[in-house]
Amino acid sequence: MSEKIRITKRHPLSKKEVKELKEVIIREFPKIPMQWEKVEIASYENIDIYLDNGIPCVVKANGLMFPTLLCLIKRGYQWINGVIIDRGATNAVSRGADLMLPGIKSVKGEFNENSIIASFDQEKEVPVMVGKTLYSSKKIEELIGQKSKGKAIENLHYAGDLIWKISVTL
Repeated sequence: MSEKIRITKRHPLSKKEVKELKEVIIREFPKIPMQWEKVEIASYENIDIYLDNGIPCVVKANGLMFPTLLCLIKRGYQWINGVIIDRGATNAVSRGADLMLPGIKSVKGEFNENSIIASFDQEKEVPVMVGKTLYSSKKIEELIGQKSKGKAIENLHYAGDLIWKISVTL
C-alpha cells in the first residue's frame, strides 16, 4: 500500500504574502482564475501548494510555479495555452512520460520555449498534464507538420502523481 501523505505545514498567508504571491503568479499566468480572498500554503517535503478558497491552485516544486490539474478542472482551463494530444500520448503522459512530438495533434494558443502549458486529451478535451515546453508554439507546429520525432514537453504534473495525491487530500 502507498504511504499516507502527511502535510508538514498548512497555514493561511498574510495579506502581504498574498500580495507578493499574486504579483509572481499574475506575471506568469495573467488570467489564472484565482479569487485571492483566502489563500493558504500547504507543504509536503519540497512541494508547496497554494490553495485559493480551499482549492489547490498553484504548486511550487523544483524551482518552478505552475497551476495544478485540480485547479484547471475545477476552475476552468480556457485561459491556459497548450497542445491537443492523441489517446496514445494521453495514456503515456498519464503514467508520467514526457510528451513526444508524434502525440501532438495541434497547438492551442501561442507560447514561447520554456513556457508552462497544459496538454489536452483530443477526445475528451480535458487537461491531462501540465508541462514545460522545449519549443515555442510556432516551432511545435512546424515540427509536427514535418512529422518530426523527439521530446516536445517535459511532464511536470499529471493525474495520479504526488502533486495530485497531495492536492486531493487537502
